[in-house]
Formats: sequence, structure tokens, C-alpha cells
Amino acid sequence: MKQYSIDKTYSLLRNRMEDYIKTNYLGKNDVLRAMCKDILADSLCQIPYIEANPEYVSVKNGISENTVLTYEKPSLVAMCEKKLKVIDTPYVHQIKALEEYHNGKDLFVATGTGSGKTECFMWPMISSIMNERSNNPDSWSVRGVRALILYPMNALVSDQLSRLRKMIGDENGEFHKICDELRADARYPQFGMYTGRTPYPGENNEKRNKELASTLDKGLVKIDLAAKESLIDDGKYPSKSDLEAFIASVREGKHFTDKRDAEMITRQEIINNCPDILVTNYSMLQYMLIRPIEQPIWNSTKEWLDADRSNKILFIIDEAHMYKGAAGGEVALLIRRFMHKLGIDRSRLRFILTSASVPKGKKKM
Repeated sequence: MKQYSIDKTYSLLRNRMEDYIKTNYLGKNDVLRAMCKDILADSLCQIPYIEANPEYVSVKNGISENTVLTYEKPSLVAMCEKKLKVIDTPYVHQIKALEEYHNGKDLFVATGTGSGKTECFMWPMISSIMNERSNNPDSWSVRGVRALILYPMNALVSDQLSRLRKMIGDENGEFHKICDELRADARYPQFGMYTGRTPYPGENNEKRNKELASTLDKGLVKIDLAAKESLIDDGKYPSKSDLEAFIASVREGKHFTDKRDAEMITRQEIINNCPDILVTNYSMLQYMLIRPIEQPIWNSTKEWLDADRSNKILFIIDEAHMYKGAAGGEVALLIRRFMHKLGIDRSRLRFILTSASVPKGKKKM
């Protein structure tokens, strides 16, 4: 494996770059080559530095044998057994996040890159939704946004969507089996991404329906098996129970969401059905709060909040360090507008903020 060492890779890349410069810019001019020898040696590239990530402390059987967690265990332990992005040897800070959320606290998780920050809000979010599904059927029967995940940019939204597909929208339907084992007579949790990339803006349109159906058919259905499996492995394939049937319904102007679907992939679907988990960015959330076309989403959410006074929306802000200065002020006002739209106060919201870029010892961003 020596040929793949860091030093060997660095030397190979550096030598190739030096040879390229000599060949294309210095030619066979020996005098010029000699004059540039030291310059190339000193300024072509820096020597490599290796950064070692800290080893985070894990807890064996951290979920299944935890004495603080109660309602979280059935769903998370089952997801662990089925390998749905839950592990029973979690890091200490992941367990602490679950415990503090269980105790009714808001969370700010500041920990290093690669330390499982996403699980610090995904596990509380999913276990909370599953608890409502199993133990509060009257509330669960009402559609509404139970969790809103806010991101600063679309690239991060897409990454989060991939994680959700692997957790609650897996190809083999293992998550739905867990749902049926816990309570068989209730609908399945569903999620949706609502950003500028979500097709398509505006009212239902016959021409655009046909264009969208053709795009989905060509890019997702009429591809070879290897390509499809690759998309599924990367979490880039929609979590639809029958994608071909959905495409056919879109072609006919009906953005139909099957009860077995884990994901809604068009704006019309999300507006008509209201997902339990909404993933968006702050720019789109602003538009959604003021445009008439998205009002059914908030009307449904109001009904869910009114169905049970104990219902609270989980507001998740990832990459929280990016919201400082003017941007932070804008997002703070956006959250206030969000609360005003739903007619709620701070007591009906719960927050989980995460970041890998808050320096140690800092109390404020």
C-alpha cells in the first residue's frame, strides 16, 4: 500500500505539475529551466499537513440500556437492528442530545466535523414523531409540519434529503415494517424538500406536468439497473413506493401521494398533503410564509397544533454559525414571522441548533 501513501501521492502530483509546466512553458530552453528551478521548488505547492480528528467517546448499548430514555427506545432500537442509520454504540454527545431533548430542553450542539451532529437532531426528531404516531392517534391523524429543518443553501438540503431517504424511506421498506410493528393502523411519516429546485413553481399546469413526467421517466425510470442501484446507495433516488405510477399520475395532472410513499417530490404534493418533516432554506421559507399558494401547508399545521395543546413544532437549524450579524438578524425575524403565521408563541416551538464551527469556550456566535 506504499504507493498510496500521503507522501507518495503528494510527490506524484507535484512532479506531474512540474513536468507539465516545464514542457508547456519552458520547452527545451536549458537556461530558462535552470533559472526557474528554484522558483518551482519553492512556490509550486506547499508540503502536506495532516489533521487528525479527535476520537469521540462512545457508549456501548447507549440507547437500549439508557435509563433516561423511554418513548425513544422502541423506534430507535428497531432502526438500529435494521441498520437504518441508528447505532447502539453512539457517541456521548449524541446520547446527551437525546436525553436533554427528552427532558424538554432546546439544544445547541457544537461539535467537530464527522462527529455525528446530524444524528443529534435526526434521532430526537424521528423518535418524537414515532411516539406521536404510536401513542396519540387523534393528533397523528391531522396533517401538519411537525419538524422543519432549515439550511442556508440547497447543497446542504440535498445532503439532508439523502439521509432521510436512507433512514425512513429505505428501498426495502424496513422502516415501514417498524411502523407496522409499533402500530399497524396509522399512516406512515412522510417528508419533503421545498426549495427552488423542487418542481415546479406556480399552479398545476398541463404542459409542465407532461414535461416533468418525461424528465422523471427519462432520468429515473429508463436507466439501467446499475445506475439505479448507485443512486439508491447514494440516497439520490426518490423514496416512492411506485415511481412509475406516480409519474403516470403527474402526466395526467394529478400529483398523487401514495400512503406508502415516504417522500413527496413536487410542490403540488407538499401543498396538497403537508409532510411531517419539511426541509427547506431560509429564502424559500420566507416566500412560503407570504405567498397564497403555500398557505394550505400552514393551515394544516395550525390544525395539528390545535389538535393537542402539547404539540410543538421542532425547528432545526443546521450550520447555525452561518447566521450571525445581518444574516442572523434576518433569520431571527423570519422565525418571528413563522410564529406569527401560525399564531403561536415561543412555548409551541422547540429548537435544535448544530454547528462544527463554534470555537471552544465561546458562549456566543
